Amino acid sequence: MNEIKVLIADDHYIVRLGLKTLINSYGRYKVLIDTSNGKEVLNYLSLIDLFILDLEMPIINGVEVLEIIKRKYPEKKVILLTNCMHIPTLIKAKKLKPNGFLFKDGMHEEIKTCMDQVLKGNFYQGKSCLHFFSLHQEEIKTLENLIENLQTLTKSELKVLVKISENLSTSEIAELLYNSPKTIDNHRTNIAKKLDITGYNNLQAMAITNKILISSLCKNS
Repeated sequence: MNEIKVLIADDHYIVRLGLKTLINSYGRYKVLIDTSNGKEVLNYLSLIDLFILDLEMPIINGVEVLEIIKRKYPEKKVILLTNCMHIPTLIKAKKLKPNGFLFKDGMHEEIKTCMDQVLKGNFYQGKSCLHFFSLHQEEIKTLENLIENLQTLTKSELKVLVKISENLSTSEIAELLYNSPKTIDNHRTNIAKKLDITGYNNLQAMAITNKILISSLCKNS
């Protein structure tokens, strides 16, 4: 049976050590690399069969690494680990289609099953993940619809929406973006229509509530 080369990336040393010891005890799997940040993972993309990535890491996070792996090496297998409860981040991660998804709570009990299933070509989602996504089903659906609508905005509209999320007035936004207040008001109207939101205050409240999500979309646009 061919040896499966594994990389573990997690910024907590104890997590890496525990997983490395456990995975190496399974016989078929061999942890070749363990690292504390996503940037170092990029040095070993061609050498590794199975990546186990923490969702939240310094320098380059797990979502960004997953995106790069799926683009350059779509045949590689990736399992995401997380304690993150930030639903927009989890939605983005799932849309990139990792091969496995485990919450760190109880992951040691499921890691071998997860790896085995992933190598068979199956998607494996841990029990805690299933419970969390089931519990927040309505909130996730609402956010997925919002993300879909936000992606219809132009770059200029997204920039304006970012400033709205910072609770700035029309005149303040106009000054920062070197536009006239009338232009900013037109952008506000178009944004509200695309997002199916009525009322100045409702648009402001939505933007402030989803500030991190909006900033992320603007950054990646």
